[in-house]
Amino acid sequence: MKTAILTGATGFIGHWLLKELIEKNVFVYAVCRKNSNRLFRLAKFKKNIEVIEIDMDNITKLPKHCNTADAFYHLAWEGERNDFIAQINNLKNATFAMQMASQIGVKHFLMTGSHVEYGTCYDRVDENHSTNPTTAYGVCKLSAYFTLKVLSEQLGIPFTWVRLFSVYGNDSSNNKLLISYLVNCFKENKEPELTDCEQLWDFLYAKDAAYALYLLGHQQKMGLYNLAYGESRILQDFIIEARDLLNPNIKLNFGINNNYSNFALNVNVDKIKKETGWRPKTSFKEGILKFKKLN
Repeated sequence: MKTAILTGATGFIGHWLLKELIEKNVFVYAVCRKNSNRLFRLAKFKKNIEVIEIDMDNITKLPKHCNTADAFYHLAWEGERNDFIAQINNLKNATFAMQMASQIGVKHFLMTGSHVEYGTCYDRVDENHSTNPTTAYGVCKLSAYFTLKVLSEQLGIPFTWVRLFSVYGNDSSNNKLLISYLVNCFKENKEPELTDCEQLWDFLYAKDAAYALYLLGHQQKMGLYNLAYGESRILQDFIIEARDLLNPNIKLNFGINNNYSNFALNVNVDKIKKETGWRPKTSFKEGILKFKKLN
């Protein structure tokens, strides 16, 4: 893989993937929203990148800006989780993105999905697990998977769908993500408001996720893959470990926040390991300490 198109390049996962691709000497066409307030994230990259400022609603203009690529990573997705209009618009734009990839002559189309496509699960989840999304976000992600699977067959473009589980890293500005929320609380000497956190959970460091996405594109692997660390433990244990590493004096009050469903993340990632040779390299402790160092 020598060239790649990447939408959502200024987002959390997109930025980590951009760094990974550039480190691997892949030239990246980074597609970003025009006048995005996160364009500064791209300024540090001085080679192997061309920034294309196109809103996803105008993705049909992409062929005017590039005419070839080995891979197309579609990570752009926005809107509140239960905003059906915004989520349906994402589905439409994903469809246009694949059509433009085909028009440009891209050899491989890859897109990220989410564990929420499976819905609320307590058993171990592999790629054959039933799906039962409960939010607009989950419904439209799952719809995008089925839509693009059919469209890829019609267009003759290889297609890969990667369901991400709980990915964390220092570039996230989303305080709704648990690790970002905890780090900010510990940094500000605040006690986090937590559920009982008794369910199984799985955390994957963002660089490891980005490397997996790179491998899938580089090796031209097709199909559906779960992407997580692959070793679950009680969520309380993760939170206590993060607290002890970052601010041991903070008191943890489990069970005072009942606004979130206590669904579990217990993930089987044997498929991606077997087919790509990928393994997560960053332990939770190492990831938290990197988070601390870089914030």
